[in-house]
Amino acid sequence: MSASSNLPRLLVWLVGLSLWLVGNAFAANPFARATLATEGTIYAGQQIEIDVDVFVPNYFLAPPQFPLFDLPGAVVTMPDDRGMNLNETVDGEAFSGIRKTYVITPQAAGNYALPTIVIPFGYAAVPGQTTQGRVAVPRLKFTVEAVPGGAAGTPGVTAGEITITQTFDRDAAGLHAGDALVRTVTTRATGVAPMMIPEPTFEAPEGVKIYRHDPVLSEERTPRGDIAAGLRKDTVTYVFAAPGTFLLAAITLEWFNPATGKTETAEVDGAKVVVGAAPATEIALAPPPPPRVEEPIDRLWWATAAAAVLAFALLVQLAANLAGRLETRIGAALLRKAQSEETAFRHVLDACRDHDRTRLESALDKWSRKTGNVPLAKWVDRFADPEAVGAFARHRQSRYGIAQLKHERSDFARLRSGLTLARRRWLEEFSDDGGEAADELPELNPVFDSTLRKSR
Repeated sequence: MSASSNLPRLLVWLVGLSLWLVGNAFAANPFARATLATEGTIYAGQQIEIDVDVFVPNYFLAPPQFPLFDLPGAVVTMPDDRGMNLNETVDGEAFSGIRKTYVITPQAAGNYALPTIVIPFGYAAVPGQTTQGRVAVPRLKFTVEAVPGGAAGTPGVTAGEITITQTFDRDAAGLHAGDALVRTVTTRATGVAPMMIPEPTFEAPEGVKIYRHDPVLSEERTPRGDIAAGLRKDTVTYVFAAPGTFLLAAITLEWFNPATGKTETAEVDGAKVVVGAAPATEIALAPPPPPRVEEPIDRLWWATAAAAVLAFALLVQLAANLAGRLETRIGAALLRKAQSEETAFRHVLDACRDHDRTRLESALDKWSRKTGNVPLAKWVDRFADPEAVGAFARHRQSRYGIAQLKHERSDFARLRSGLTLARRRWLEEFSDDGGEAADELPELNPVFDSTLRKSR
C-alpha cells in the first residue's frame, strides 16, 4: 500500500486525536452553575433560594469568593451557614466543588434574571501548584407571580407560617392613675428574614400616651444550627394619666401562604385595662400649736428681710428659667447626637474595638440604612482603600462564608481604620456635592429614611 493511500487515514487519526485532546482540556476547566432550589410557583414577597456551585479539577487551594450582588426589585442575602462541599465526576474527570446558597426576596411580580456574577478562586490545575481561576455564573432566570387578591404594586407578606404572641409586665386590671403598662408582641415567621417581618400597628386609646421601643430582630435555629424562622419582638409602654376603662386594640397581620395559595391571618387579642384613682396621701394629725406670744415689731428688720426674700425669689426664678432653657437645648442636642450618623458609626468602631462580629454586623446594618448606603459592599468598594476592602471581604467570608472559613478571624484593627478612612472620604465627597448625596438604592428595594444622612 502506497504512502499516498495512507494519507487520508492519517489525517482522520490526527483530527480525532485533536478533538479528544480538546475535549479533555475542556472537561478539565473549572465551571459554575446556578440552580433554583425553591420549587413550585414563586410569589411576590416570597423568600426563594438559589444554589450557586463552583467546580474545579483536583481541589481548591484558595476558596471561591461568592459576592453579594444587586438585583433590581429584590432583596439579596447570603446566610452564613449554607456552605457545602461537593464532589462530582464529569467525563471521567474528578471535580471538587463548593456550593453557596443565595436567599432572594422579590418585591414585585415580573421576570427576573441574575446579573453577571464572576467568582475568583485558586485551584490545583497542576497538583502542588496554585492556579488562579475565575468563572462566570450562568444567568439564571425565574418568574414571580403576583399574590392572588393582593393590592397592586404591594408585595405584602409571603411566608410558610406566621404566629403572633404577646405578654404584659403586670396585671392589666390592677392599675392606678399614673401607672404604666408594658406590652411585648413577638412575631414568628417561617421562610421570612427578620428584617422583612412587618411592624405591628399599635394604637393608643384616647387619653393614653404610648412610647415605642426599638424592635429586636433575631433568628430561631434548630439544634443543628439551621435557620428555622425569623423573629421580631416589638415593645411599647402605655402610660395612663387618669382613671377609667381602656381597650387596647388587637394586633393582626395578614399573610399569603404559597403552600395553600390562600391569604391567612395571624392575630393576638386586645386587652381591657381598668385604671383606678391614685391612692390618696394620708395626712397626719398634729397637736394644736401653743398660744403665740406677742413681740415688738422691728419694722426696719422686716423690711430688709422682705427685700432680701424678694431679691432671692427673683434670682431663683431667673435661674429656673435659664436652667429650663438650657435643659431643653441640652436634651435636644443629646437627642440629635444619639440619632446622628456619627453616633451610628461610633457603634461600628466600638464593635471593632471589642472584636464583636455579631454587634459589628448589626451596627454596620443600622449605619448603612441610616445613611442610605445600601448595599454596604458597594459603598466599601467605592470609598475604602484596597486593604480595607480586602479586610471587609475576609470579614464577610468569616461571617457568611462556608464552614471551612469560619475559623478565620476578622482583622478588626484593619476594619476600624479602613472604615474610618472610607467614611472620611464619603463625608468629603458629600460636602463637595453641596450636601445632597445621590440615592444609590436599587429600584423597587425597600425605602429607608435617607434624610438622617444629613445629621452629624
